[in-house]
Amino acid sequence: MNLHRERCLLVLGALVVAAVLLSAVALAGCGSAVSPTPTRPSQESTTTAISTTTPLTTTPSPAPTPVEPPSSVPLTVWGPLQFSPGEADAAQLLLQAQYQSFAESADVLEVEYVPRAAYGDSGVVNFLLNASYAAPSLLPDLAIVDPFELQSLVREGLPQPIGDLISEELIEDLYPFAREACSSDGRLVCVQFEADIEHVVYYTGALEEPPVTWADLFTEAISYTFPAAGVGGLVNDTFLIQYLAQGGQLHDEQGAPSLDDSTVQRVLRLYDAVRRWDVSPPSILGLATLDDCWKVYTGGNITVSHMSSHQYLVSRSVMRETDFAAVPTETGAPATMSRGWAFVILAQSPERQEAAADLVEWLMLPENLSLWSEASNHLPTRRSALSMVGWPREYEDFLDNQLESAFHRPSGTQFQRIARALQTAVEAVLTEELTPREATAQVMESLE
Repeated sequence: MNLHRERCLLVLGALVVAAVLLSAVALAGCGSAVSPTPTRPSQESTTTAISTTTPLTTTPSPAPTPVEPPSSVPLTVWGPLQFSPGEADAAQLLLQAQYQSFAESADVLEVEYVPRAAYGDSGVVNFLLNASYAAPSLLPDLAIVDPFELQSLVREGLPQPIGDLISEELIEDLYPFAREACSSDGRLVCVQFEADIEHVVYYTGALEEPPVTWADLFTEAISYTFPAAGVGGLVNDTFLIQYLAQGGQLHDEQGAPSLDDSTVQRVLRLYDAVRRWDVSPPSILGLATLDDCWKVYTGGNITVSHMSSHQYLVSRSVMRETDFAAVPTETGAPATMSRGWAFVILAQSPERQEAAADLVEWLMLPENLSLWSEASNHLPTRRSALSMVGWPREYEDFLDNQLESAFHRPSGTQFQRIARALQTAVEAVLTEELTPREATAQVMESLE
């Protein structure tokens, strides 16, 4: 009886979601298309390239979706607002011109971008999952998602394998982490187009050279900050960088959680050492993000701090006596963690899949992607695009080295079990509740 009631509730919820989605799409159709211009995209262009639709919560009477030839139906894209074409900043203006130029040259009436929240109940992935259940015909042709949430889409069979849709040239030009983050069961199911990585900045007024190894953190008077608070109860990328840099694994061959206890313990010993030797202040347990670290660094009294590449690029013009460097690791081997966004093709018909793939190829042309990367201060995932961005050559060379050795943050429920257990251990060590050995044992027991 309970199961019947739950199914009834699911159906009722699905009908409500369908009504909301139909309302948003029906209202989106009222947006005006813009006639393309015969000019190539430029950063100075102010022409509106595509219509954008903000989802509303009103619920008009549902109307059947008309079936039209692929060439006369707008190519639809769902994604976060920051990737929407518009006039808010230089990056959106550039996207506006690039989308319009594509619509001009491709066999589509227009490209329609529907902005969604990045995460949460109203986030793009949640909308895609709800639409796939309640109103599959309303799914977009293309979506922009965080690869960290990719597995929830894969479980529902939504992403179209893109190995035969995207050119081999583009795929081979991607940095390794971008291919790995977008693969599922050995198949490429999305294309990551932008990334941010983690590195450090240091105060050159106090240090001539940055720390390269863990030992370097204890040979000079260094004050070192990194995010240790965790986000949503999950361990920060900083821990994973150190763990993976030593060859640690997260899953066994069957995909079950599997950690190297000796490697976990070595990283926890580093956390314990920076606390005991006052290399890191107790406040690191209050630092959850790289933005938090940046605020502490700019407040003074910190010589080395973790930072995102995006924040560095945004702030480099106002930095004084500050330089960049790789995250110090046990052996000094370069290692970092990437975060980013990817295109996933959802179109069902071969014609619309091809059109969506053509849009991805267009936006990721090295000349287009490099211009957008420079305007947005996010890193391109194509090697050829990075070499065309107008950032200082020294930083570009550094980024190229980091991106070649970057890890991607894993996803899935099994990883979340691991990340929660590791964060509990980090907090226990930094608060002196457990020794590194005891905390490691607790982690391993929780995963059995």
